Amino acid sequence: MQLMKYCALAALIGALVGTNQTRAANLLANPGFEDPVTMDGPPFVGSWEAFNGGAGSSSANSNVTPRSGAQDLNLAITNTANTFAGAFQDVPVSAGSLATFSGWHMSPSNPLDLGVEIRIEWRNSVSNTEISRTPNSTPVPTNAYTQFSLPATVPAGVDIARVVYAIQTFGGGPTHNGSVFVDDTSFEVVPEPATIGLVGLGAIGCVTLGRRNRRG
Repeated sequence: MQLMKYCALAALIGALVGTNQTRAANLLANPGFEDPVTMDGPPFVGSWEAFNGGAGSSSANSNVTPRSGAQDLNLAITNTANTFAGAFQDVPVSAGSLATFSGWHMSPSNPLDLGVEIRIEWRNSVSNTEISRTPNSTPVPTNAYTQFSLPATVPAGVDIARVVYAIQTFGGGPTHNGSVFVDDTSFEVVPEPATIGLVGLGAIGCVTLGRRNRRG
């Protein structure tokens, strides 16, 4: 009877882990930018914080070309060199987990004379410091929505992932001009491989014990 209970528990945990692997929940609040982005400072968990480099740059909700719903995020730089605009959100995470930041973006600008930077900044909430960050992903949006995706493993000492989508004009030219729309973002986390491995070992042990009991 005790063995049967153990096996049932192992099967249940295995099913839950498998479900998390294939259908992880989106941990971002306001993933489609249907609610207003803010510029009011911390805390940054539970909302998108917009930022920009001042005159000639902007980050705001837009209802011009949403991929779904009524709104999306519009980032724009107008004929201004060495500036930036973007939005970020903090998400609690566990070290060792596998995370993916993804979404959809497009640009009506032709040419698009600016750079896109997508990254995850790994932070520790106790010391309020950045531990490390992923290298910038720099996809080029087209005039139709295409998906971007940035997978990464949460480093040791990290309990906050800061997901960032930004545009900048620190290079290139000559116009330093363009507009990018972002919509339907997602940040998903699946259990660390060690946890999955332990569940698998438990299931194997359950099968082995069952065979031994039948032979005895």
